[in-house]
Amino acid sequence: MNQCSKGHFFDEKRFSECPYCSPVDTAIKTVPQQPINKTTPFQQKTIPENFGKTIGIMKKNIGIDPPVGFVVCISGPHKGEDFRLTSGRNMVGRSSRMDVCLSSDDTVSREEHAIISYDIKSNAFLLIPGTGRGITYCNDKQVEAATELAAYDIIEVGACRLLFLPLCSEHFTWHEA
Repeated sequence: MNQCSKGHFFDEKRFSECPYCSPVDTAIKTVPQQPINKTTPFQQKTIPENFGKTIGIMKKNIGIDPPVGFVVCISGPHKGEDFRLTSGRNMVGRSSRMDVCLSSDDTVSREEHAIISYDIKSNAFLLIPGTGRGITYCNDKQVEAATELAAYDIIEVGACRLLFLPLCSEHFTWHEA
């Protein structure tokens, strides 16, 4: 290390004079790639549709991600709305990122108030309490652990009461179709 007359330290193996005090070669300077105040068109790179996405087993096996059931809001701010359930875990919450988005109900946790899962192997649905602060109920009983769902069970999250309607059951599965 070397020190110039102004007190700057620099590596004498890389620089013959202080790079802070003397005019520096443009190879060392940071310069804009395009002229300043000119816009450069954005170059969209072609990315495969499913790049970086987790693909469900059914979508991979049969080419689609079909509904396996539904929940229909029978009371609360979303009364009359239906929500499609797919295989795997369906997150219930207020955020638009949730599979069952109850955005108009301020009493629903934003993320993962509850989870409704469908397992292809066992052909069964489970209601799982989420990580949000809100409590989930199934048929007026608090859900503290994974609870098996049956047709026409009533799920309560916030002010919404959701009627559970399975499509896949002992009568039908997408593997048989």
